Amino acid sequence: MVSVLVCMFALCSCGKSSDDVNYEQDAQLQATCVQSASVLSEMTQDEAAYYQSYYSAQEDGEIYANLMGQWQEIQPQVGKFVEMKDYSVTQAGKTVTAVQVMAFEKRDVKLVCVLNAHKGEVTAINAQMVYTMGETMSKAGLNTLMGIGIVFIILILICLVIYCFNIIPVIQNKLSGQSKSETKVKIHTSNPVVVENQTDDLELIAVIAAAIAMETGASTDDFVVRSIKRRY
Repeated sequence: MVSVLVCMFALCSCGKSSDDVNYEQDAQLQATCVQSASVLSEMTQDEAAYYQSYYSAQEDGEIYANLMGQWQEIQPQVGKFVEMKDYSVTQAGKTVTAVQVMAFEKRDVKLVCVLNAHKGEVTAINAQMVYTMGETMSKAGLNTLMGIGIVFIILILICLVIYCFNIIPVIQNKLSGQSKSETKVKIHTSNPVVVENQTDDLELIAVIAAAIAMETGASTDDFVVRSIKRRY
């Protein structure tokens, strides 16, 4: 409850500041919007291209050069001018925004003028086509579908890459297995292995151990025959 009361008193205490739009600023901004809208309503695409090159050469003509570039794209899509419509002005902090709506044959166009309330100068002028709610929702839906599609495509590519990690070791094992078999074959053909008869060696070891025991008088448990060297 204390927090709610603090918020209510804070909202009630917020009045108009010295940066709010006064009558002179509002009139200046409206005159700028109406004048720019009147000029644009009678301007062709070729004239807009000419004025764009003219303002681009000026040091302080960037605002109007951008406006002329926008109008070159908009003018073929809206048709002929019909009438001026609503005008509105809003303020957010030190920025004042005025909107003048113009009616054309095919589509309405709104001219947006932005003013710095502290300095009292126009900082931007933009021309925008007015879209219906259905057109806006359809564009939003298309953007959503494109985003989802891109995400799924990336996921599919990642799955393919991960699947390739399972195939690569199999291929490597097959190649390494073939190389090992080839080396075994080469070793077998070049160095034949002689298999000795282990049974004969055990009998020979027993005979040698008995002879040593008779000669020395010791028991066969006192010594171990570890190797036999044959001399031919």
